[in-house]
Amino acid sequence: MTTAERLYQVTQQLSEPMLAELLDFAEFLRQRKLPEGGQAGNLTLLDLQGGLEASVAFADDPISIQKKLRDEWN
Repeated sequence: MTTAERLYQVTQQLSEPMLAELLDFAEFLRQRKLPEGGQAGNLTLLDLQGGLEASVAFADDPISIQKKLRDEWN
């Protein structure tokens, strides 16, 4: 059974709100994979930068974030 067939079977058991969420996620994955030119093979590091500017978890300075992460294990 292919992945597409398995996905189809699983979606048959989901509610409409869950299907809408799954569709949003699938569209996100497709957009993330294809840059504006529509070609996935030409990504550079600059294409991948950003995305965490508004993140609460990464809003602090880098040294402070590292200390918090390190202190979680103690």
